[in-house]
Amino acid sequence: MNIEILGGKNEIGGNKILISDDDTRILLDFGMSFSKSSYYFSEFLQPRKSSSLRDFFEFDLLPDLSGIYREDYLRHMGRRKEDRSIDALFLSHAHMDHSAYIHFLRKDIPIFCTEETKIILQCIEETGKGTFSDFYTYCETFSFYLNKKGKLSRVDRRKEEYITERKYNIMKPKRKVEIGSFEIEMVPVDHSLPGACGFIVYSDEGNLVYSGDLRFHGLNGEKSYDFIERAKEADPEVFLCEGTRINEDRKDSEAGVKNIIKDLISQTKGIVFVEHPKKDIDRAKTIYDAAKSNERDFVVDLKLAYLIEKLGKMSPLDIKDLKILIPKKGWGLIDKEVPKNQVLKDYETWERDFIFKDNAIKYEELKDNPEDYVVSTSFWEINQLIDIKPKNAIWIKSNCEPFSEDMELDEKRKKHWLEHFGIKEYSAHASGHASGPEIKEMIKEIKPKEVIPIHTEHPEMFV
Repeated sequence: MNIEILGGKNEIGGNKILISDDDTRILLDFGMSFSKSSYYFSEFLQPRKSSSLRDFFEFDLLPDLSGIYREDYLRHMGRRKEDRSIDALFLSHAHMDHSAYIHFLRKDIPIFCTEETKIILQCIEETGKGTFSDFYTYCETFSFYLNKKGKLSRVDRRKEEYITERKYNIMKPKRKVEIGSFEIEMVPVDHSLPGACGFIVYSDEGNLVYSGDLRFHGLNGEKSYDFIERAKEADPEVFLCEGTRINEDRKDSEAGVKNIIKDLISQTKGIVFVEHPKKDIDRAKTIYDAAKSNERDFVVDLKLAYLIEKLGKMSPLDIKDLKILIPKKGWGLIDKEVPKNQVLKDYETWERDFIFKDNAIKYEELKDNPEDYVVSTSFWEINQLIDIKPKNAIWIKSNCEPFSEDMELDEKRKKHWLEHFGIKEYSAHASGHASGPEIKEMIKEIKPKEVIPIHTEHPEMFV
């Protein structure tokens, strides 16, 4: 068995791992390296779509391998058609540092993951406007067709015949998938979004365990302990082990986050805003429970509402128990006396089902009854403060600290907004990753013959 770390070595994120033998080649994750990308690019300086893959190859953001990339991009670059060289991609979870570069993969590469991961990626594609966001579907690019006038037109997403769904395969626990000479087992773990998992790769030359990203202190920490037991039973030759916090001894607690938020709400007369990762449904459940214990309603934005509804029974939250904040968009007709069809034109197709729901609310309700609500929010929604005009409000930061210059600048801008409206900021967060002592204990329990550190800036601490 050959192991190539194509991304995720000596860095946090960007995981891209190629496992192969004479007959079979599989990928474990295919994510974006935030550190490498932000070294050359920023919010307003992005890789050019017109260059296809060249910008990504130039700065080693993607490995220049044959037989894995989409044919429309290769054709636009002037490269010859290539035969597929990868048998499958196994995706540990839907965070962008593990999944973002699915966009560039061939549409005939099968993707294996949990159902939650598939749904999250589908929601990201449907609710976003990213240039490189063909995660769930594949839209033919750099192609032309003859229009009704007999002239050439460019293909876009309005031409449904040029859009195909990628080949997603849903994995279940304790059911192995056979790919060539490998057998692969998905094992659920606890992480800061639904559907995260690790993998065990079985082969005649020995077994390999891949942790993905995991923690033990979340609402589903027992999954990560079960992962240890299953990995131990596999008696692995190699353990590809994440080490985001290998240098930290601090043990986090999701229960502790809940208690902090609960206490802060109880001490606040005005509205409470909580900034948190929108894909972390467990954190949303934590905030919901803290709000309910203070007899307040939990208010979510449209994207979070869409994800919760799509997850259905897989979500710990029921959309019927929440309030959905409908923001001003387009012409801002949501608070005007105009026909409903005109209001709906302000919103994207996926948003429209929420606009007139019984549990939908507008900014006036938050402005008039601030003591009744806890609001899920982020920096990208902070401009709604202008409409809400909060008084005696607080802002609870429940996500990670900035790890790039762009994020640091956004954090400064956020503080300027909070100062303008006289909003005090507090912190209540628990990481999505295990601590150093927990990682070392996990390795000790699994007892692999070799450990390969990934997703870490401190591989030397694994010695």
